[in-house]
Amino acid sequence: MVRSMTGFGRGVTTTNSFQLTVEIRAVNHRFLEMNTKFPKEWMESEVIAKKMLSDALSRGKIDVIIFLKELHDAEQTIRINWPLLNAFIQAKQELEQSVKMEEKWTMQEISSLEQVLQVEKIELLQEEIVEAVKSAMSEAISNLVSMREREGKELHHVMLQYKFELEQQIEQIRKEAPQAVAKYRERLLGRLLEISSGQALEDRLVAEVAIFAERIDITEELDRLESHVSQLTETLEETTAIGRKLDFIMQEMNREINTIGSKNQSATCSIAVVQAKAILEKMREQVQNIE
Repeated sequence: MVRSMTGFGRGVTTTNSFQLTVEIRAVNHRFLEMNTKFPKEWMESEVIAKKMLSDALSRGKIDVIIFLKELHDAEQTIRINWPLLNAFIQAKQELEQSVKMEEKWTMQEISSLEQVLQVEKIELLQEEIVEAVKSAMSEAISNLVSMREREGKELHHVMLQYKFELEQQIEQIRKEAPQAVAKYRERLLGRLLEISSGQALEDRLVAEVAIFAERIDITEELDRLESHVSQLTETLEETTAIGRKLDFIMQEMNREINTIGSKNQSATCSIAVVQAKAILEKMREQVQNIE
């Protein structure tokens, strides 16, 4: 299956204490590279998240970001730091000996004393965090994969169109290539007529043409190129990750068309070879987007 490497997915999970949002962004990369940004105390959840990503994805640079929103009705308590408060009281009593001060403190004054009143939130259970991460990650990965598959369908269509155009150029090359030998024979015959005659001319002509035909023969290269095109078609229909395999096929196709171009002696073929190279370059660019 053709699946793009770029995409985005979001997943949200809500518990009694918090709302967890996971966002996954993916772009092209030769391998699977994962960057996650989890709180330090969520190490177990981070390991699980990476395992879920590696099970679902084969290639791409993956960035995972989480957002934690604590709910307003989450249970909270206030702890009084009695030693610190008593120290403030003692300091106040000492000041009163030199500076006239109010005998009583208001609640506002007490709360303004640094670290005297400390808001304590109920500590999140590790099990609750893990389950929330699993749920949000599962939804985010599902959305990411769906987006990759939608873009993959477009890539599949584009690759098939380029393949059709490439096949037309290959057919043109195969059709025009034999004419190069005939034209060479005519040119060579004209030259030899100036210096030879009779049987010697015929023998020389046959030998020279045979050598030339062998040197510029591109039948094997065309056969291999067509074989790679067939392999490309089959690979596009496979259900596993095919990006690396397609990349290798493109390298082989480029090698064959370059060899054909170096052997070619036909102006008409040269045009088709240039067109084929341009199509292969477009195909190669698209393959870089395929997982």
